[in-house]
Amino acid sequence: MLNPQQILKTMRNYYEADVKKHALAVEVIISNPMAFHDNDAFYEAMEAQLKLLMESKDYLEGLDIVRIEMETRDV
Repeated sequence: MLNPQQILKTMRNYYEADVKKHALAVEVIISNPMAFHDNDAFYEAMEAQLKLLMESKDYLEGLDIVRIEMETRDV
């Protein structure tokens, strides 16, 4: 059985990798804007990746809150 700390660590690793994945996607989009047929498609792709990146950052923040609450309870 996994302990709560291991679960939090695994989830943190997942969301940290997700942030890096979406940051790289934004970098690829910026590096190759001609791949999009028009400006709207370019901006929509950027916006979609930034939204996903920020969502993962929010999950990381939530995991920090849970970790602090668990530590406070254990004391």
